[in-house]
Amino acid sequence: MANLIKSLAAVGLVSLLSGCASSPKSVILNPSYSAGQVTTINQPVSIKVEDLRTSKFTVKVLDKEPAVYLPDANLPVTISKLINGAFKANGADIVNSADVKITVQVKQFLAIVSETYTKHESNAQAEFVVTVTKDKSTFVKSFTGNRKLTGSLKHDQAKVEGQLNVLAQQLVTHMIKDQELIQFISQ
Repeated sequence: MANLIKSLAAVGLVSLLSGCASSPKSVILNPSYSAGQVTTINQPVSIKVEDLRTSKFTVKVLDKEPAVYLPDANLPVTISKLINGAFKANGADIVNSADVKITVQVKQFLAIVSETYTKHESNAQAEFVVTVTKDKSTFVKSFTGNRKLTGSLKHDQAKVEGQLNVLAQQLVTHMIKDQELIQFISQ
């Protein structure tokens, strides 16, 4: 009887502990370009996105170990789709062998979430460095942005993802509207 009680207690404890230990969640990003045509880029361009972040996390909840969210290895693909959509909407033809080569380096793209018992705050920051190579000329410009989100109690994953989506959209829209960048591409 004592062995049965010990066995049941052990099973109960294991069940309780396994329920508390949740596995890290994936961050789902799906930004889309919605500013429409704001300039005219009537030529073929080649676009490449490089992820140069020191940490591959896109969401970090402070004082939570192990990590609540998984690193995002698909960020370059996500940002590439967004940038390609923006350039296509503005008349560019995306071609791998184009003479105009655009490289976007993602230096930072992270939402840092802090939580207390009564509220949360998410500070998202992004930095994209755009390098355009055309013939023997090179143009480099950095685009940065940030967004702040606050709310009561614990953070909502969907809202933080939305915050990052909007931040990415804003940076890419800012790139497309940048007269120096567009002038260099179009000359």
